[in-house]
Amino acid sequence: MIIQVYRDEDVSLEVLKNKVIAVLGYGIQGGPQALCMRDSGLKVIVGAGQKGRFPDWEKAEQDGFEVYDIAEATRRADVVHFLLADPAQPPVYWESIHNDLKPNCTLSFAHGFNVLYGAIVPPKNVNVVLFVPNSPGHLVREKFLEGSGIYGAVAVDQDVTGDAMQIVLAIAKSVGSTRVGVVEVTFQSETEGDNFEEQVLYGGTIHLMRAVFETMVAHGYPPYFAYAKAIRSLRSVVDVMDEIGIEEYFSSRGSRTMEFAVRTSGPRVINLDEIENILNETERGEFAALWMEEFRLGTPRLHRMRRQRAESQMEATGHQWRELFGKEVEE
Repeated sequence: MIIQVYRDEDVSLEVLKNKVIAVLGYGIQGGPQALCMRDSGLKVIVGAGQKGRFPDWEKAEQDGFEVYDIAEATRRADVVHFLLADPAQPPVYWESIHNDLKPNCTLSFAHGFNVLYGAIVPPKNVNVVLFVPNSPGHLVREKFLEGSGIYGAVAVDQDVTGDAMQIVLAIAKSVGSTRVGVVEVTFQSETEGDNFEEQVLYGGTIHLMRAVFETMVAHGYPPYFAYAKAIRSLRSVVDVMDEIGIEEYFSSRGSRTMEFAVRTSGPRVINLDEIENILNETERGEFAALWMEEFRLGTPRLHRMRRQRAESQMEATGHQWRELFGKEVEE
């Protein structure tokens, strides 16, 4: 399959030049993306939660934006860039967005979760698109200011005006992503791929780090030493592997002892059957159903797991370790 990679020279901002873009939510992604869009010469307003109750409103005003409640921002906008957290989106959408969208406007998301699983059903007379920068918002902003960007993905779920792809690519360009490359996906592949990644890659890596720490401590290794092995040593190699490739790192940058250990013992700690099970559950919508039910109940399991881990020996060691060894050397 040939994958189209869109870069700066492939995309024009002209399709957005005379449009008002409402960024709804001024948090992890909303603030950085709104600032980048404005720096790219676009007309950006911000839709925020109730003033005095949420910090978004005052923060956006301090950054020089016109700020409105979400319904009013939606009414004023030609492009509605919906960047509230996924669990918070459905009630806000049905209360303050659905009936206030202009015909032929564009409704844009940063994750396809709510559209894919039906918690949000946009009207048939608007474009529905997706732009996902592959990093937290603060890195989107940092890379933009450096003259670079963050790799991203775009998708079109509903094209009413005939130029929905050009619009979402222009959104990607306005925050710097086409400087490095943007690919086209679908709402389904983005959502399920993201959910799968978070369960297996993030979840697996974090629990593997905890298992390394707890096993070493249980066998008498000093906690500071075990903590450094469980977290710091991994941090030191991931960026290099991303830069030059895994095999190049193993064969030319790491020690031969490390290479032999990775190739012989590494596969023993990976349960491929469970990884396959998680992907199948994700594609069947089971993970989404569990998460939506958890959120509906007020996230009781999540809160308990947070409390349990916050009080663990590894977290206590980590706080102490960072105080002793984690500070950068001042020049």
